[in-house]
Amino acid sequence: MDVSRVQAVLREEGFDGWLLYSFGRSNPVALQVLGLAHLHLTRRLAYFLPQEGEPTLLCHAIEASLLPPLPGKRRTYHTWQGFLEGLAQVLEGHGRIALEYVPGGRIPYLSRVDGGTLDLLRGMGLEVASSWPLLLLFQTWDEEKLKAHRRAASGLVQAKDAGLAFLRENPKATEREVQARMAEVLGRLGLVFDHPPMVAFGKNSANPHHTPGEKGLEAGEVVLLDLWAKEPDGVYADLTWMAGLGVGEAAHRAFQAVREARDQAIAFVARAYREGRHPRGYEVDRVARGVLEGMGYGPYIRHRTGHNLGEEVHGFGPHLDDLETQDFRPLVPGLAFTVEPGVYLEGFGVRTEVNVYLHPEGPEVTTPLQEAITPL
Repeated sequence: MDVSRVQAVLREEGFDGWLLYSFGRSNPVALQVLGLAHLHLTRRLAYFLPQEGEPTLLCHAIEASLLPPLPGKRRTYHTWQGFLEGLAQVLEGHGRIALEYVPGGRIPYLSRVDGGTLDLLRGMGLEVASSWPLLLLFQTWDEEKLKAHRRAASGLVQAKDAGLAFLRENPKATEREVQARMAEVLGRLGLVFDHPPMVAFGKNSANPHHTPGEKGLEAGEVVLLDLWAKEPDGVYADLTWMAGLGVGEAAHRAFQAVREARDQAIAFVARAYREGRHPRGYEVDRVARGVLEGMGYGPYIRHRTGHNLGEEVHGFGPHLDDLETQDFRPLVPGLAFTVEPGVYLEGFGVRTEVNVYLHPEGPEVTTPLQEAITPL
């Protein structure tokens, strides 16, 4: 952690400090920032980074040996009274502090501190504010992460191509068998994932979170492939691809709609950067959904336009969302996200998904842009 960079943002935002608090694994955002996400923690932990001066870590004595060195001082506690006393001493003299909280729970991905702890902090006379401006420092990628993402994206394309080839060679293959083939390719390439790829045939593609089963592909049906993976210490890539076996005009028409929504969303971000501003996540979602609604597909939208990419496939950074939440965070250079509009009708669903990385001069699409449903 670069303490000086964090303290510069604290001054800019008018925060007296940043309290990274977690009970066990209750705040995965804080644990990721501190590099502790891999540890088995079961007690209360607080790391306070003031606007000026040294940070302080307050942890339980039995977990002190688990924790790696962190910038600043370290103190331990044994009892609940000791924790409260230690926390009060660490925070003494401070007024407005940031933590993983968003007023009204508007962005639940970041609202990780429980209500009781908020009561405790306010009872100490502290003003609580959201840490989202600070978190952007940890959600942007450097050049090495971007390179790792590109390698992961290349692996997804290879696995996708292998899955489609397997299906052409084995027309009676089930969803689960195609899934296994793609997972095998990803593993051979040294990529890891939190869940194997999704494969959906026909009406199953109308479920955005379908679990592959024993269904085989029939004439006239679409195929939806959704793959995500990363290098063990890298960041994710995430790709959705549509194929079909003699599909009808309705599926092609729906795909052209989501393709147009995708392209308009990316163009909106590019235009905003040319105008010298960083668009908000909810603005991009509005653009994409506006295209689909204008074409009559509004009732068939089931999810936001896109999500942040990071060490987790659904990262903690800004999402393209004004449907499930209103994500007001800015899309600043160094962030990466998916653009994945989809429509899910009664008999089938279609989605197109690409990844975008934001350079200072604007967006770069890092995965292939599918232009039409791939025939099988």
